[in-house]
Amino acid sequence: MKSLFNRSTAAMVAAALACGAGAGTKALAQVPSNFPAAPLAGGQAAYQGGAYQNAYGESIVMPASYNAPGPGYGEMCQPGCQPGCEYGDPGYADFGGYGTPDQCGPHYFDIAANAVFLQSTRSFQDVPPLGSVGVNGPTKILDADQLNEDYEPGWEIAARLDLGPLSVFEATYMGIYDLGFNTSVSSVNVANGVDFQLNSVFSEYGVVPIDGLDEGSVYSLDYQSDLQSTELSYRRYWVGHNPRISGTYLAGFRYVRMTEEMNFDATALLGDSTIGWDTTNDLVGAQLGGDGWIALRQGLRLGGEVKGGIYNNRFKYGHQTNIPDPDITNVNFQDDGNQVAFVGEAKFDLVADILPSISLRGGYRVLYMSSLVTVGNNIDSTNVASTALYTQGDALYNGFHGGIEYIW
Repeated sequence: MKSLFNRSTAAMVAAALACGAGAGTKALAQVPSNFPAAPLAGGQAAYQGGAYQNAYGESIVMPASYNAPGPGYGEMCQPGCQPGCEYGDPGYADFGGYGTPDQCGPHYFDIAANAVFLQSTRSFQDVPPLGSVGVNGPTKILDADQLNEDYEPGWEIAARLDLGPLSVFEATYMGIYDLGFNTSVSSVNVANGVDFQLNSVFSEYGVVPIDGLDEGSVYSLDYQSDLQSTELSYRRYWVGHNPRISGTYLAGFRYVRMTEEMNFDATALLGDSTIGWDTTNDLVGAQLGGDGWIALRQGLRLGGEVKGGIYNNRFKYGHQTNIPDPDITNVNFQDDGNQVAFVGEAKFDLVADILPSISLRGGYRVLYMSSLVTVGNNIDSTNVASTALYTQGDALYNGFHGGIEYIW
């Protein structure tokens, strides 16, 4: 009985194995003889530009943002080792250290953070030095245009949200909070040990002396400014005939806030003086623009962006004086208003992929704004207590930025 059972069991197992073998043979017979390896699995066929298929022989649809490799992709062989195999796609460079086809289509990120370094080049370009050593002395001091040459640090963050296959919503914030300088000059240090030798531009450098301002012992000048920008944009992707060239169209809103505060203090033979200016420009409006990118090599791309728009500028201005000279009528002047302004920006970037989800970014930018109320354009060197207001100033910022991009 036991022997019969064993023989029956053995027969059933043999039959099952025979069916399985037959089925396996049939399944293998359905796989094309020229079946190439899947790209994620590697293999010579995939690297040489064959069709992308999975383990079942089904075609794999590659995302539009990835570029299928050409013959010899990835330098898998030497020239002449087999027909059609050369050194590979000239755009290939494995910056990320992984062998899958790298992104070579539209530039994209989910979140990006940058350190920004900017300087303002037009804030005081027409303002003369505010002081001199001696009466109309050849040595001028407190030249605000030269004092305002440093690059000041800030930060920028941008985030994107997919709205569809070719469109994203983007929010960007940038802030530079410490544009400016603070300096002081002592008469003893610049006039060979002699005190009270400083004179101001407001008296023609001492030609028409002002009590408490000229015959100065110490002059101090402090200027502080900040620049903040918030953007909400819709971007629509475009791709060139060659997928290495792509970019986006941009439409959205932008809010830019620029503030300035400047104080000139004098300790003089006949008293102390303080002169102050302050401005605020709040610009709100719509902007249009776009960017374009070219993949120099796999994992390395160069791009540029231009955008601009018309804005409403809500400005505020203040000018205050506290000078002991009896011939000076001190002022505490305040004014505000609205006017049409323009804001435009251009920048260039180089982005390098270092990991599948992380890229490094660096570039240069220029930001221009017109129809502003600025401190520099409202310093009247001929009348220290002037209440005239000039509203058509401009500002030009330029500098560098660098940071990181992340895709999840």
